[in-house]
Amino acid sequence: MPENKTNFFFPIIDTWPDYFENPHEGLGTVYERFLLHRFFDRLKQDYAVRSVLEVPSFGMTGVSGVNSLWWARQGIVPVVMDNDLLRLQKVREVWRHLHLQARFVYDRDFATLPFADGAFDLSFNFASLWFVPHLIPFLNELSRVTAKAIFISVPNRFGIGYQLRLHWPGTVRPALKYGHVKARAFVPHLRKLGWQLADKGYFDIPPWPDFPLKKEVLLQRLGLRFILKILKQNGNESNQRVSILDYFSDVRPHLDREVLKYGFLEKAPWPVRALWAHHRYYLFVKD
Repeated sequence: MPENKTNFFFPIIDTWPDYFENPHEGLGTVYERFLLHRFFDRLKQDYAVRSVLEVPSFGMTGVSGVNSLWWARQGIVPVVMDNDLLRLQKVREVWRHLHLQARFVYDRDFATLPFADGAFDLSFNFASLWFVPHLIPFLNELSRVTAKAIFISVPNRFGIGYQLRLHWPGTVRPALKYGHVKARAFVPHLRKLGWQLADKGYFDIPPWPDFPLKKEVLLQRLGLRFILKILKQNGNESNQRVSILDYFSDVRPHLDREVLKYGFLEKAPWPVRALWAHHRYYLFVKD
């Protein structure tokens, strides 16, 4: 897949259609997805989750609209919301090929969610708040339609990788709502709406830096070939397709074990986590 050189900060904005043609997501993206699955398993057990809303669903790299596949595997039919009709159509086709069910809903700006009060036990989004045009109306609606828990993940703005790509020479920053991913933009407001911040922390701390390229390409470009050697020794060849779709289609049913063996830094000391983590998470529950 060709790299978009003008939008190095977050190229998925331009390249998302390509992943539907070639779903090779790269090791880093699949690693993030499996870490999300760990959170989902914990949330399902702790809050007896039976209904799920993902909004917005577009945010991270790789194939769009598939973060909720794990919930479908548990027998739950999640609601997946997007503000792009073409993308939502492509997402629907991916789910159909995997023989998993979801309800797909289009909304232009997420300012009014078309659901009843308390319709979902859990609402979540991953690296997508900066695509919401108006944050406060969205949070009001998210609070209204959620009964038990809200899980929000945002980029780690103080991470080394984030800062490097933010200030990378020649890069053009896309038109994102950068202020929306700051904790002070959503934590105090959700508290005012009656939500308690039950947990927060850093996650997604692999041995590679936080750059929005396939890690095989990134490590070569940064001269970190020693990490590539480690990956190859562990059976991850640079030309091997890595996609979460292969896990859910049972083409590679043990892909989670292959990928999560690189998660030894997830329990690193706080300074390492704060500087190297790719994401932060916030879990809210009803007071």
